[in-house]
Amino acid sequence: MSMHTILLLVLLEAAVSWAAEPVRSGCSTEDPQIATAGASDNIEVQMARAGEGPKTCYKVVVMGQGQRLTGYVLGDSLPAVAAFVKRREEESKLVSEAQARATLAAPKADKSPAQALDPNAPGHIDDFAWRDWQGKAGSLSGLGGRVTLVTFWPPKNRKSRAELNSVMPLYNELHNKGLAAVGIAMAPSPKSMYEVLDDTSYKWPQVPDRDGLAERYHVDPRVGETFVLDASHNVVAAGPMGPDIEKAVRKLLAAPTP
Repeated sequence: MSMHTILLLVLLEAAVSWAAEPVRSGCSTEDPQIATAGASDNIEVQMARAGEGPKTCYKVVVMGQGQRLTGYVLGDSLPAVAAFVKRREEESKLVSEAQARATLAAPKADKSPAQALDPNAPGHIDDFAWRDWQGKAGSLSGLGGRVTLVTFWPPKNRKSRAELNSVMPLYNELHNKGLAAVGIAMAPSPKSMYEVLDDTSYKWPQVPDRDGLAERYHVDPRVGETFVLDASHNVVAAGPMGPDIEKAVRKLLAAPTP
């Protein structure tokens, strides 16, 4: 096979891989197609949203000849979208690594009892059921943790992603030792959660607050709060995710099982 033929085959494969993608008015395949976008187009990817089936939906702006067209594409086959996904994954990884380094650098926890950071925190969280932001059913009791982190987070707060990421190192380290977790977005609709969650893989459930749990437990809707629960769902500590919350978790897990 000649070098010319090999080069032609490579170019044909690239053309197939980067075929023009439909740009639609929404995130459903039933939404009208308003344009197409290809690998050579000038594309700005603005955000990720939930799409149909396994494909993530991305809001894009296609620019050319002095015009800007805003629409949505499904999947990450376009190079601009793939670069966006990679960048967001790297950002999440950097945050997680920074949190892990901060945890290792923190002073060793003493043996004094962990105190609730929020004096107005409830003494107990009642069992509750949910359908998470992707429609999967679950419940607090169904998590079965010896210790459970319940993180209330405001979707409109730009620090929400960092707060959720700060749970990640502790959860990854201690999940197999009995730590469970659930995140509760302080909004009743899962749509408000898409921008924060859709391109980040959290291993614990993320739930829209359809039942007013944040209000019931007096959580500040502007900043959120993390509760540490024992196996009976008694609140042992409450406050922003940080060394004191971690201390309470480790102390409970180190205690003998009743």
